[in-house]
Amino acid sequence: MTSTRPPEGLPVLEAGAHRDAEAGSCLMEYVSVLAGERFTDRPSCTHPALAAVAWQVNDAVSSTSRQQLATRAVTLIGLGREAGVEVRPIVLATIARAGLAVDPGNRFFPRLQRRLERRASVAPRRPGRGENGNGGRLATLLHVGPVNHACAHLLVAARVADLDADARDRMLIGLLDDTIAAVRDAERAHRAEATPLVVEPTRV
Repeated sequence: MTSTRPPEGLPVLEAGAHRDAEAGSCLMEYVSVLAGERFTDRPSCTHPALAAVAWQVNDAVSSTSRQQLATRAVTLIGLGREAGVEVRPIVLATIARAGLAVDPGNRFFPRLQRRLERRASVAPRRPGRGENGNGGRLATLLHVGPVNHACAHLLVAARVADLDADARDRMLIGLLDDTIAAVRDAERAHRAEATPLVVEPTRV
């Protein structure tokens, strides 16, 4: 985390939302450009729970470390849009694990884990309208609100643990990477379960 320059050909990322690309770009605004959507920090190609983590990490890390995030943009395109995969619980569980790793005595993250475990123990059901990130602004807020809340607790935990700037940046970028990997693995597992097993006929 020593270079202040982004990799060759990638934009200089900045904190916050921007009016247009000329005014600057955060990670999700860069994703919207790569995906061919209108310039926005809420591109439809990425699940809003994932986008919320990206916003939090983008804005919380140092300017130097922020430039590493551009290499994650392509991976975020289309991620979390697999039908039948509930993304928000995966994202929240990843934040909870990160929080406990930073501050094992924290009370918020075990409570969050228990809520997620109780939810997972309920008989599987088809996601309702908005649970896969569709359904308009209200449905989006249902994903973004809990993720922002959990990330706020994570940032407090980092302060309690007295992480220095570099350690804090590593933790946050690791959170984004772990979240991306967890959602991607869940989508792959769902596709594997949905693929019918082909049995070769027995030769006689």
